[in-house]
Amino acid sequence: MAQWERDERLARAFLELADTLTEGFYLVDFLHVLSDHMLALLDATAIGVIMVDAQGRLVDVTASTHAAHQLEEAQIEFGEGPSQDSCRLREQVGPVDLTEDAAAERWPRFTEAARAAGFVTVAALPLRLREEIIGAVNIFHARPEALHPASLRLGQALADAATIGILHQRLSQDQAERVGQLQTALNSRIIIEQAKGALGVRLDIAPDAAFQRLRAYARARGTSLTRLCRRVVEGLVPDDEFAPP
Repeated sequence: MAQWERDERLARAFLELADTLTEGFYLVDFLHVLSDHMLALLDATAIGVIMVDAQGRLVDVTASTHAAHQLEEAQIEFGEGPSQDSCRLREQVGPVDLTEDAAAERWPRFTEAARAAGFVTVAALPLRLREEIIGAVNIFHARPEALHPASLRLGQALADAATIGILHQRLSQDQAERVGQLQTALNSRIIIEQAKGALGVRLDIAPDAAFQRLRAYARARGTSLTRLCRRVVEGLVPDDEFAPP
């Protein structure tokens, strides 16, 4: 990415992460925006996001690939991993070299699963504002020593901007709406998974490839990913709309 492209992408990222007081705000769409910018600006292999629900439990909300999604769910099931530690400690965790014995000693089951998925480096960044923690972002890479300190500082700045945007949006809601926002995000995730599967079957492509086409279509037309996926599941969007350019 050329420097001018990077500067333009960075400016757009902070603008979009601040733009949360809009009609039809979908938390899962917003977190996909965060993931997209992190993938591009941090040169990451995959991004996953977990959130803290009203009972203080961690829930898997979104991920950029199926492998990252499985690892987010594994962390919650195993009760171990970088996101778990980041939320508990309210600070950045890593980068951690998953090929080293220390990683296996710290997170034995998570490390085994991450290695099997092809990842060798991981870091987790808290979604926090002062003492309030609302989740964490996992950054996965398939290359060793790929997550540089400068990149993670930028990643934390993006995570901080996203947190402020989410909390600002929550302040505009009443208590019932705040509690329901995360459940709506989880429902959106289910719809997105259904659309990935349906489109993948119809076009005979992998779910991750279907996901990329859905996201590209939504971005190109400035529409909500959740709304698009609901229409795809209902069969209201012709398959040829998702043909590669």
